[in-house]
Amino acid sequence: MAVYNGEKYLKTQLESILSQTEPVDEIIIVDDGSSDNSVEILRKYSQKDTRFKIFQNRTNLGYKQNFRKAISLCHGDMIFLSDQDDCWFPEKVRTMKAVMENHPDIETLASSFVFMDDQGNDYQVKSRKGMSNNNMYLKPVQPDALVPVTFDEFCSHNYFQGCSMALTRAAADKFLNHWSDILPHDWLIALLSSHDGKFWFINKPLFHYRTHSQNTIGVPKGKKGEEWVRLKFAEDMLDTLETIKQTWPEEYYENDIYQKRSKFCAEHIQALKSRNTWQLIKENTNPVYGELKTKRARMMDLVFSLFK
Repeated sequence: MAVYNGEKYLKTQLESILSQTEPVDEIIIVDDGSSDNSVEILRKYSQKDTRFKIFQNRTNLGYKQNFRKAISLCHGDMIFLSDQDDCWFPEKVRTMKAVMENHPDIETLASSFVFMDDQGNDYQVKSRKGMSNNNMYLKPVQPDALVPVTFDEFCSHNYFQGCSMALTRAAADKFLNHWSDILPHDWLIALLSSHDGKFWFINKPLFHYRTHSQNTIGVPKGKKGEEWVRLKFAEDMLDTLETIKQTWPEEYYENDIYQKRSKFCAEHIQALKSRNTWQLIKENTNPVYGELKTKRARMMDLVFSLFK
């Protein structure tokens, strides 16, 4: 668990971990320079339970580096990533452990979740056709189904939060050995595992995912937010392509799809920034646009371009 000023919800998450039907062996927590009572809360837990190992950073590392450090400090053969403000279902560890033990080829497993607001109340989002995992995964998956997620899919999008993931030691070592801060830690983990066909998703909700104004990654408001949303997918794909180039350079230069994606993203960003409606219309003939955005999102790009 990576912690930063998490006192408001920290106890709820810690209690949910301690209430697992399959007890965990160790609880590694790295605090990233909290100025609230987070460290005091953590110390009280560590005094009662020796499984707690609390580490404090001398300087703020940011969430990517903090999760990297936390993963490097784990000793287990199976590592569960945790946010500081969620709440695990009691059977989360038992369920994911059983799946991974029954399918030893899986290196990283992600589960689904239930949305929870800042008051701890569940809420639902309207399901969109052809999507699953609360519309985060752009593919339909039947409830409780276990499915692989391909490397090519992760080249375009990140579908799963780190807090939904369980990693084998092999996946953790791969992440540490091929570390890059270009992408969020969870996307990098997914990219590395899926490259070898070892990332899977079980469409079963196993934790409450809390949303509130202090979430680490948020959307700016107003016109700035609208432009940010429109640009983000292409910018994220460019970051992913750069990570692929750094990690697998021969594969990157031998496969022209990466160059085509890079060229499209650069042109698409320019078209959005200049509000070039005709260029956006033309781009609909490019298959990369379909990889990057849904039909609805492509339509919203056009609407965005018309209102300068």
